[in-house]
Amino acid sequence: MKKISTRQLTFAGMFTALATLLAIYPFTFYFPDYSRFTLREIPIYLCSFSLGPIWGGLCALVSDFLGTLISNSGNVFNPMFSLSALLSGVLPGLLFRFFIKSNKLNLAAAISIIPVNIAVSLFLTTLWFQIMGYTGGMPFWAYLLIRRLWLVAVMTVIQIFAVCALYPVVQRGIQGGKSNDV
Repeated sequence: MKKISTRQLTFAGMFTALATLLAIYPFTFYFPDYSRFTLREIPIYLCSFSLGPIWGGLCALVSDFLGTLISNSGNVFNPMFSLSALLSGVLPGLLFRFFIKSNKLNLAAAISIIPVNIAVSLFLTTLWFQIMGYTGGMPFWAYLLIRRLWLVAVMTVIQIFAVCALYPVVQRGIQGGKSNDV
């Protein structure tokens, strides 16, 4: 078993706190169709890329739970959305570990974020909305294409640029100031 350093634990806690902060009302824009624009996934992706998929999953799960508890938006804890959060923390880290070895940071981040956002944020979250009846009677594919596609596309582009800009800084911090060129 790999030893967990105090620095790694501290960074995981900071990523979780930042993701929780970005998940609450002042930093999230809600739309009438239950969709929301948030930057919450950026610290989760950074945690998953820099500390590994297990830490990324824990960060996403804890921030989802805490964000639900302290948010004043009327949201309640829902295990379906927590599963989506867990997957959005674990899957990018797995993909990133695989692709960073043979690609540059920008390409590895894009390859890691785009499929996860399509599978989890677009399809799985839309499915949860459909099951819970939040689609206003719209069929699954219509809701996905009309209401969710543009939002997920915009968030994906922002997430890729933010992660590519912040990842080298985070890596230096986790390694104690040592430079690690990617």
